[in-house]
Amino acid sequence: MKDFLYYLYNGDFPKAMAAFSSVALRIVLAFLLWWLGRKLIRRIAMVIERGLTVRQQKGMDSGLAKFLLSLSRVGMYTVLFVLMFELLGLPITSVATILGSAGLAIGLALQGSLSNFAGGVLILLTRPFRVGDYIVAAGLEGTVKDIGICYTRLLTPDNRTVIMPNGNLANSNLVNVSAEPERRVDLTVPISYDDDIRDVRAMLLELAQKDERILTTRPTEVLVKEFGDSSVNLAFRCWVKKEDYWGVFFAMMEAIRYEMKERGFTIPFQQLDVTVVGTPSSQNETGSKG
Repeated sequence: MKDFLYYLYNGDFPKAMAAFSSVALRIVLAFLLWWLGRKLIRRIAMVIERGLTVRQQKGMDSGLAKFLLSLSRVGMYTVLFVLMFELLGLPITSVATILGSAGLAIGLALQGSLSNFAGGVLILLTRPFRVGDYIVAAGLEGTVKDIGICYTRLLTPDNRTVIMPNGNLANSNLVNVSAEPERRVDLTVPISYDDDIRDVRAMLLELAQKDERILTTRPTEVLVKEFGDSSVNLAFRCWVKKEDYWGVFFAMMEAIRYEMKERGFTIPFQQLDVTVVGTPSSQNETGSKG
């Protein structure tokens, strides 16, 4: 192209046309390369997608599969563009310099988005949680519905969708509630100081044996937790499968309430005794009026 402009400027039309024909041929070949390259990339992407689908069936995270598929496409298109620049005779170093400068400017303008992108890559590689896990992070909690490259979507128990930036997730404390197959149910059972701890313990263990969801492979414990102002607080601990946690939690709370009432145990509540003390003068004045 530079030769064409040079000859055209100097009025050497035959050489200018020759140079133009060479440039035109390069452009045609570049478009042909683009057309064939796109078709080849699509076929290769389909093969990669099938392979990742098989890997997902064997336990691979769907978010990681999407990321690897997108990354492979970006890599293949980058190679295609480099080949086109070479065919057109454009200096790769100059193009790389321009792209680098543009990338720096875009990076400064999109620092938050790049942080989320880096967090997404880190999450997909380290996999602290997967789609379907219940997590607690940054004061929010819910079931992971989708792990994107920049954002992660959670579904709260009351059916609200929460979109969390991956940068915050990657740099904050995170609790994966459903990472392990089993969970421990912890309940605090207050009893009166007049009740026998051994009798209440036997009652609680009996209730645990009646619920088939409570695991027998782990110990069920009833321990004295603390001596409160108006009650002795017992810690009732049992193990369940993670999907049975809330069902057992609420069922045991209700069963304990009714069983304690039937057996005569007391669930104490805080009481406040108020004593009104009057002055002698006010008492005499009240007596004289009477």
